[in-house]
Amino acid sequence: MVQRRGALPEVSSLSSLQREFSKIFDQLTELDTSDAGGVGLGEWFPRVDVLETAKDVVVKVEAPGLAKNEITVAFQGPKMILSGEKKQAKVDRSVRGYLCLERSFGKFTRSLYIDRAVDLTKARAELEAGVLTVIIPKLKDRRGSEFVLDVEDIESKESKIK
Repeated sequence: MVQRRGALPEVSSLSSLQREFSKIFDQLTELDTSDAGGVGLGEWFPRVDVLETAKDVVVKVEAPGLAKNEITVAFQGPKMILSGEKKQAKVDRSVRGYLCLERSFGKFTRSLYIDRAVDLTKARAELEAGVLTVIIPKLKDRRGSEFVLDVEDIESKESKIK
């Protein structure tokens, strides 16, 4: 096999290629391009961990300072969409200015692709100690299993109707 210089490495499956592109786009959207010393343009992106157990897909989201009514978890096909707003506390009038301001505030939207067969009707979300945990039960994987269909005889059905 001839490999061109600078060519992308081979990917074993379409699923892993999709995951890699998702990671790349997430990293691109998290880049802070402002010159304001780390303060973004009114948006921040909570960090997430996505893990899989024998029964569930689990998403853990860093959500410090957010109440349950300030974060939304929605699904559109295989895409899980996290959105919300982390509001900045009101500044006391005695504060003359910040010497350092590293905390991020503002609206956020984050999309993750769940590439497993899951049961969204039984999914649940829990917020505890600044971490949102979304637990999505997996469906039994039916790939590779055999399913035999009954073949109907249309002609004999029609003759019974006449």
